[in-house]
Amino acid sequence: MKSFLLLILSLMITGWEASSDVKGCTDGWVEFTCQHKTSQQYQRVDVVKGSQTIIQSTQKNVWQTKDRFSVYYDAANKNLRVIIKQLQQENFKKYTCKFIFGRKSESGEVDLKVDDGCQTPFHQTAYRTAKTTISCDKRKSEVMFFCKEKGSICEDILSTKSSLKSNGSFTLTETSSSFNMSISNVSSEHAGVYWCGVETDKGRNRSALRKIQLKVEDTITNSTKSPTAGQNLTYWCIYPEGTTIKKFICKGEDPSICIQIVSTAQSNAGKFSMMDDNVINITITVRNVTTEDTGTYWCGAERNDPKQSNPFFHRLMMTVVPPTTLNSSTISTSTHPVPTSASSTQSTTASAHSNVPPTTSSPGSSSLPGTIAVVVCVAVLVLLLILFLVCRRFQRSENTRNGEQQQTTNEDGAYEEIQERLQKPGSGTALSTIYVTVNAPTN
Repeated sequence: MKSFLLLILSLMITGWEASSDVKGCTDGWVEFTCQHKTSQQYQRVDVVKGSQTIIQSTQKNVWQTKDRFSVYYDAANKNLRVIIKQLQQENFKKYTCKFIFGRKSESGEVDLKVDDGCQTPFHQTAYRTAKTTISCDKRKSEVMFFCKEKGSICEDILSTKSSLKSNGSFTLTETSSSFNMSISNVSSEHAGVYWCGVETDKGRNRSALRKIQLKVEDTITNSTKSPTAGQNLTYWCIYPEGTTIKKFICKGEDPSICIQIVSTAQSNAGKFSMMDDNVINITITVRNVTTEDTGTYWCGAERNDPKQSNPFFHRLMMTVVPPTTLNSSTISTSTHPVPTSASSTQSTTASAHSNVPPTTSSPGSSSLPGTIAVVVCVAVLVLLLILFLVCRRFQRSENTRNGEQQQTTNEDGAYEEIQERLQKPGSGTALSTIYVTVNAPTN
């Protein structure tokens, strides 16, 4: 009887595979693959944990979901993909995939265990049009990947097993200790849940190591400045009221990995200085700017929570222009500046920060030479006017004196002419002496 029962069992069960190990993280997910060898089409597939059937499927090439379990039968490759989400302690058990072909069946086992390399979940904030980077600790000698949750699955983005290191706005980078994916020109479409994980057993099994919840922020204040090399630049950042954690300034296109330059803990660092009024306003001064200072600067604050990224409140895009020789046009421009929209741009949602003090340059800017030139020009014009008035007055005086001299000469000549005529010898009737009195003209 015993031999007969063993014969019956051997006819009913074929292709029993050796058990494979899969590791996962609490609150994470795992995906493992069961494959049958026979080419016969199955009638039903069961996923069993212990003696309990977790989920059954009779469909092909479509995802079926029940609670936290999802299955997908790939008819072309004769395998069943099984996903278990939000893993809890009771999920770390042995599972059996049972393919049933009438009276026959083919099965395989998977032993799900806890991974000892699980990483802390992370909440990260990115800023629209900027850049951000999500990271995981690197697992050496294992294939790592990044994916994004989409419905019941996590859609692959980039993987170390692929030669492709970029995919649209996503770029994959690695260091000796970290596995990173940067996102350029962030938009609201990039918000969501991302996972980094590892592949084992030649890609048949996958498990998530870290969850990254990405939030995209639109309401950050933006400004642009274009100081001339050699000038000092001062600008302001407004922090939310009650921000008592350490505030800092960092430089870089990506605030998630930008390098800190100065902070309230170290208010002076080389050419940079920071002054905190302990309310909401911080003043930053950059002395003697050079073209190397061109770049993007962020006003941020440090969190004490390792599960969240640092918040940022202001972005300054600074472009340092080389000094130029002043001419008449530049003097006019520097003494009568015309504000433009490019000098300071605010995001549409940042109107609450309209009380930010205007940014001004320090003394010694390029307006001083223009002011001196204008003063010199005015002094020269005044001097020329004085000389003109003096010359006119002198000319009038000369004309008056010449007129008086001419009038006196004419009077003397008339008197002498009368005397001469009277004294000429003539007829015998001429008078010997004649006295004539002539009055000088009044005009």
